[in-house]
Amino acid sequence: MNDKTDATTLARQLLDDASGIVEAEPVTGGMSGAAVYRIKRAGYPPCYLKVAAASGADGDSLREEVARTKWLADSSIRVPNILRVAERDGRLAVLTEAMAGIPIEESRLAAPRIAEALARGFAALHKLPPVSCPFDESLCVRLARATQAIAAGAVDPAEFDARNRGVAPATLLRRLIDDRPDEDLVVVHGDATLSNIVIDDSGALGFIDCGTAGRGDRYTDLALLAAEIRDHYGADATEQFVTIYGSRDWDDAKARYYLDLYELF
Repeated sequence: MNDKTDATTLARQLLDDASGIVEAEPVTGGMSGAAVYRIKRAGYPPCYLKVAAASGADGDSLREEVARTKWLADSSIRVPNILRVAERDGRLAVLTEAMAGIPIEESRLAAPRIAEALARGFAALHKLPPVSCPFDESLCVRLARATQAIAAGAVDPAEFDARNRGVAPATLLRRLIDDRPDEDLVVVHGDATLSNIVIDDSGALGFIDCGTAGRGDRYTDLALLAAEIRDHYGADATEQFVTIYGSRDWDDAKARYYLDLYELF
């Protein structure tokens, strides 16, 4: 769905609101195949509408996001509140409340406060008992998903980091399969970029786009977070993040492995 008028009409139907929608504003960015709109309503906080074809991979991914977001919410993790899920005219639509706070990339908090908030927020997420989590994001699952993505031609090596420039996706995959590290399973977000994190006035984190949350090695999140913190806030903030999180023995080789794996998604 790319038409704002259609999105406005669908949002009104899901909200049972014939007149209160002010605007459906397309949201760009992210890796999801769903169309995303920010829904503004007179007299109400904004909400978000995600729409995908009900059948096929995009619909399946959106259903996974709903299920995993609900599980995290039930586990006392701060995630968007899902208002409605509906299938209409071959489309799957999900309406969620906007979370309190702002994208962490837009926060004016000093780098040390950002690093502390990220460390404490992810430490809390990773303390959830993985045995209770029904969603599998272990290496076996992620490597299989990467294999499917490469076979479908969905991996663009031009987007690889400089360290992997010129490496064919299949070659990188073979290396990852051959060099699999031991796993330390926790509950991970699974796509821990700063763009998927919200922070409120108290410094509490919220997590969005939780479609790949599940049982996975903690470096699934930590490697990507450390790299993004370094890029945005510098090496000192990265060191502070690692220290507050509680990882006394940071594993550079494992972090590189999970960054390389992320190239294939």
